[in-house]
Amino acid sequence: MLKAIQEKLHPFLDHPWVVSVSTGVDSMVLLDLVRRLNHPIVVVHFNHQKRIESNTEAEFIQSYCETHHLDLQYIKLEIPSGNFQDEAHHLRKQHLEGVARTYQTPYILTAHHANDLAETVLMRLSRGSNLLGYAGLQPVSAQGDFIYLKPLLSFSKADLYAYAKNHQIHFFEDASNQENLYTRNRYRKQIVPQMIEENPQFLNKVIQYSNHLNEAFSYIRKQSKKYLSVHDNHLLLSTFFLEDVVIQKDIIACLLESNQIEFNQLKLDSILSFLTHSGPNQSFQLDDTLILRRVYQKVSIVEATPSKPFNQVLDLEAFNVLETMGFVTFLDAPSNSSFYEIKLCYNKLALPLVARQRQPGDILEFPYGKKKLKDYYIDHKIPMHIRDRDIVITDQTGRILSVLGRYYNTSKDLDSVIKLRYKRGY
Repeated sequence: MLKAIQEKLHPFLDHPWVVSVSTGVDSMVLLDLVRRLNHPIVVVHFNHQKRIESNTEAEFIQSYCETHHLDLQYIKLEIPSGNFQDEAHHLRKQHLEGVARTYQTPYILTAHHANDLAETVLMRLSRGSNLLGYAGLQPVSAQGDFIYLKPLLSFSKADLYAYAKNHQIHFFEDASNQENLYTRNRYRKQIVPQMIEENPQFLNKVIQYSNHLNEAFSYIRKQSKKYLSVHDNHLLLSTFFLEDVVIQKDIIACLLESNQIEFNQLKLDSILSFLTHSGPNQSFQLDDTLILRRVYQKVSIVEATPSKPFNQVLDLEAFNVLETMGFVTFLDAPSNSSFYEIKLCYNKLALPLVARQRQPGDILEFPYGKKKLKDYYIDHKIPMHIRDRDIVITDQTGRILSVLGRYYNTSKDLDSVIKLRYKRGY
């Protein structure tokens, strides 16, 4: 086993290794193996403060590291209320990366093994995932500035127990791992053992399955990154739809991952459907702050600009600056290419004029009848972010005289005309 671990870790000798150690058989075997390689390591031990035995385990690992002259980072975790396992995983990852930064290394080693891989694969098959997710765990995975290494991934739990027995390695059993409270524990105690009983080669088959998917994903991801590199991290639909659908979905996944947006298969399918059927100026809400915006053939992820509501009485003799930092003026100002100019029809008896944002129930007047502004937007396929930038001009009765740059009321009873210049702002 030592020789196999040495071969797996040989490409990563240029920096120290941060090793996460829980004192269970998995991590104590990993610690023994990497210690024997005589490479600089930093041991990180977490006390979740959930069990009485935790303090005893902490004292043991402290003594172990002192005996073998190893650097130890001992961290007590304060887990907030909520999903304990998810919160604990997030905090461990955060602290491990913090330790790696302190020791100026990208390498973080964890003791995941073949049984963990089988549990993960089966759980993701039951819940749904993408190609990489179905592969389960990766022996080497880059996450931001860090590289997570799992050198025990091809060894079973039984292999680790045998190594510990043969080398007289002391370890602790976590009683909470035997509880059925958590989903993973049920897979660990019931489902995976049944699969191994059905086929003693089950774990090897899972490893083969994972390797095949990882190899396929590696090729697909290279194609996706190549596409995004050529197109400067945007989608050009005229070329995007020439790619195979599996590449299309992974290109989308790449974009979402680079913007730290959570997604699942349903979200990928929804985005692909949007790209297939959307008009030339529409957007798809990705999360609370980001949207996927299509402008004709170009698609990119941008921040959703929050609209600024405004309702402002206009002075016909002034330069009216709006809260959106746009403006409306009726002055005979010099021509400027950044100004838009129209002739506005209005009724002097219905002054003053008002500039505002669109509102629910807005009605437009046409020679053939009336139409809701909302329906007008839909008919013309005007995306939401553009609707929010529109300036609506009304008279004091609330009658819409213009949606600047888009609609002008030309009813015959509007017998006065004034020149209006404007700029939308934001």
